[in-house]
Amino acid sequence: MDGFESVKTPLNSPLEVGVRVLMLLSEAFPAYLDLNRLVLLDHGLLHSADMGGPDSLHPPLPIRAGEFGMKRKMIEQGIEVMTRAGLVEMNVSEGGIHFRASDSAYGFVNILTSEYAAALHSRASWAIEHFEDLSEASLREQMRGIFDNWSEEFEHVDTSTSANGA
Repeated sequence: MDGFESVKTPLNSPLEVGVRVLMLLSEAFPAYLDLNRLVLLDHGLLHSADMGGPDSLHPPLPIRAGEFGMKRKMIEQGIEVMTRAGLVEMNVSEGGIHFRASDSAYGFVNILTSEYAAALHSRASWAIEHFEDLSEASLREQMRGIFDNWSEEFEHVDTSTSANGA
């Protein structure tokens, strides 16, 4: 298929993840954000209730923090889609690789009018407001806290499975 994989579901596809990242970058404009920050912000956008925010967009499934293992690659793919569309800009400096919404992004984001798009916009605004100014150390602490919760959830699921004789 000419190097393209068929998309079986739009959920967490490069396009859907790209739109989420674009919402975050549009809210943070004109700031540039690095990949680590985007990973945390995307988690906060989807699971905001876990982080003291509004109701989460995704349900509170067990071991949801395990999404971090795949999220970085998915966000890279989403950024690539939005960069090719001219909606995300990349800046390479001594401080690393950072991304921001292009001047065209605002217009694109505002034509998305579904109920889900409005919810994404609202959560993106909340996530940026609460996590944009975290220092690198605080960012790592937040991520470590999510991993610690994941570890506890995993142990709880593992224990309950063992108790059933499985």
